[in-house]
Amino acid sequence: MRICIVIPTKNEGATIATVIDGVRDGIARLGHEVAAVVITDDSKDQTRRIAKSKGAVVVIGEGKGLGYAMWKGLKVSLKYNPDVIVSMDGDGQSKVDELSRFLEPIIKDEADLVLGSRFKEKGLVKYKYRLKNRTGIFILVRILRYLTKLPLTDSHGGLRAMRAEVVAELEMIGTHTYVQETIIDAHEKGFRITEIPSIWEVRQSGKSRVVASIPVYIFYTLPVLILRSGQHIKSLYPLGIFFILSSFLDLTIVCAVTHFNLQEMFDKKSFHMVFILLSIGLNLFFFGFALELINRVKQRVDRLNF
Repeated sequence: MRICIVIPTKNEGATIATVIDGVRDGIARLGHEVAAVVITDDSKDQTRRIAKSKGAVVVIGEGKGLGYAMWKGLKVSLKYNPDVIVSMDGDGQSKVDELSRFLEPIIKDEADLVLGSRFKEKGLVKYKYRLKNRTGIFILVRILRYLTKLPLTDSHGGLRAMRAEVVAELEMIGTHTYVQETIIDAHEKGFRITEIPSIWEVRQSGKSRVVASIPVYIFYTLPVLILRSGQHIKSLYPLGIFFILSSFLDLTIVCAVTHFNLQEMFDKKSFHMVFILLSIGLNLFFFGFALELINRVKQRVDRLNF
């Protein structure tokens, strides 16, 4: 098979050469062809220069977030006509030796997207994983389970493999939510998803720069997942209509109590609640409409760009 590797980087100069060499050697040992190694980079160190010296294709991430950089790298990788695209981190925490296990379900035609989980079995995380980050992952996994009905155990495995068709059809909204949206998008479009245990090694250099911590990351993620799940339509529209109807009901009651006497209505300031309910209802309704409009416009722009 022709395989593209996509690696998002930000100041990974200390590890990127080892990662590129390792992934190329690993794919060669498995008897597959490396179509390209694509680096999406927002670094200020020597990462970009080192990657180019190793023959990698370097794509500028534009500084919009890891999710956007990953999405851009995945779309660029399609230009090299791969059968399978593998995404992995550039910090050396993903084990290249596990590639065969990620490719196997695709080769056997059992899956279209293979995810790695650090929590499917005990002892896969080779360092002390902070409780607050584990709690954040727990919350995100529960959201993904609710949206996809898949028995997932991890939302942030650094290594995953997918058919080129999954990437070709991929649509994203957020700039930080690649790991979640890839799963949701693939599920919505009928692709088969499987999750396998994956080892998470100690980071050899630097520290994670996605966000300060997973709990903070949730605040980046939740609005996008709500929009992606369609909850803005399922919730905002009905709530808006409810408040609008409540305003008309209140107006009817006011009219009945005052016997349609406008002067009495104004003297008693009877219209205050009507206007408040109507204002809330219209704002909720049109906010949901605006979110859906923005979502559709972004998807059209994304298609034009790639």
